[in-house]
Amino acid sequence: MTESIEYINKFNILGLDNHYFTVLLMMLLDWVIVLTLFAIGSAKPTLKPKKTQNLMEWAVKFLTDYADDIIGPEAPKYYGLIVTLFFYILIGNLMGLIPGLVSPTANLSVTVALALIVFVYEWVVGLIKKGPVKFFAHYMGGPDIPGPIKPVLFIVEFLSDISRPVSLSFRLFGNIMAKEMLLGVLVMLVLLFWPTVFKDAISATLFGVAGILRPLILWLGTLISVIQASVFTLLAATYIAGSVQAHDEREEHEKAHA
Repeated sequence: MTESIEYINKFNILGLDNHYFTVLLMMLLDWVIVLTLFAIGSAKPTLKPKKTQNLMEWAVKFLTDYADDIIGPEAPKYYGLIVTLFFYILIGNLMGLIPGLVSPTANLSVTVALALIVFVYEWVVGLIKKGPVKFFAHYMGGPDIPGPIKPVLFIVEFLSDISRPVSLSFRLFGNIMAKEMLLGVLVMLVLLFWPTVFKDAISATLFGVAGILRPLILWLGTLISVIQASVFTLLAATYIAGSVQAHDEREEHEKAHA
């Protein structure tokens, strides 16, 4: 796979080196897989859907119900973002388990971009819903907060808010990169000790250990992929909910004390 990518990019397409060209290809492949799943899941809906369609419907229903619980009545406005984020990250995470492919989410640039999408979306939602003045006013808390404390609270809350993309991106990147490195080490051990596996007891032992650990790491990698996609999506929904509900609660509080 690596040799094929290098051959495709031998003319330095888009001015990218082989590493970034590989990441770009994996991102595009990720999108193709996600769009294909969506197409299969929505094609010719029936009362008794087939296995793939049934699985897609169950997954989407689970995500939308989860969004309803976290965000509330306005959740349907954000279904598209939440469902797309989950499937894109999940497929991207799982791609690294397939020989010859690389997880795009094991690249920090990709996870930062995903985190920035959530951050910008959260801000856009808040600014459109309440306007700039009320949006930034919620960082200072409600009317019950003493005036001298509000500037300090604004700085603390604002810095906490803008640091969210950092925590989101590094959490996803770190876990998926660790998974990729573990699998890479096991493959290297197999390739390294295979030539002497029948001649050296130590080589045979290490080869056997690597062979036993690989399927376990694959299962662990699958679990990590699902968990990290779920955590990222959960936090995205929580941030959106915080942006929407914070403004609503502040407005209700002001009306109650008017």
